[in-house]
Amino acid sequence: MYREHPAPPELADLVDAFWTRTVDAPQHDRSYRVLPDGCIDVIVHLVGAPRIEVVGTMTRALLVPDTASDIVAVRFRPGAARAFFTVPADALTDARVPVDALGWPAAALLDVLATLPDARARVHHLARVLLAHRRHPLDPLVARATRALAQTRPPSIAELADTLGITRQSLARRVRQAVGVGPKELARVLRLQRAALALRAAPRDHAALACELGYHDQAHFIHEMRALGGLTPGAYARTLAPTDPS
Repeated sequence: MYREHPAPPELADLVDAFWTRTVDAPQHDRSYRVLPDGCIDVIVHLVGAPRIEVVGTMTRALLVPDTASDIVAVRFRPGAARAFFTVPADALTDARVPVDALGWPAAALLDVLATLPDARARVHHLARVLLAHRRHPLDPLVARATRALAQTRPPSIAELADTLGITRQSLARRVRQAVGVGPKELARVLRLQRAALALRAAPRDHAALACELGYHDQAHFIHEMRALGGLTPGAYARTLAPTDPS
């Protein structure tokens, strides 16, 4: 079972959500699709091979096999993971890195989390660890840029750079180092997320949805969905089910 947990107020500017996933009886012929979302996650695996890994910003969808699992994790807002790690986010893009390689005490954290009785207690403890390990302030320019790119009709990169008072090259560098991808790629990923949300909500006419989301046309929508998500909009919609954890 997959479940999301809200961040406490003191982490609300950094954390999109905590999440847990428990599978006792996996269906070994099943996998679930995780779409790029512009976020970096820290994932604690408590069964199988216990470990803590940082999953960098994804540029393409992942198919994750359904296996026995007991996970507690945090998904940072785009650009916010930079507050906790000394390496730039683009050093982690499309990578899975042991958290102890980035200066976090993995063994001690695993030991504590394994003793806690339920998901709520584990999320609470992980939140306390995050508060203790914050190292850098957020880049306010990156925060403004990510908010603008998350709009239904985001500005062009040139318009955004002009609004922020910097060059396109400087904007691209600062967003890439904080988020893991540049502003153009982030805009594509955030639009993909809006498309996936709409497809999960209810059956939709794909041509109308393409127009609503700001794609050039339905062919552009199909191309982007396939390039980033690995499926056409219609194929993605057919994979959805009430138990889908994505």
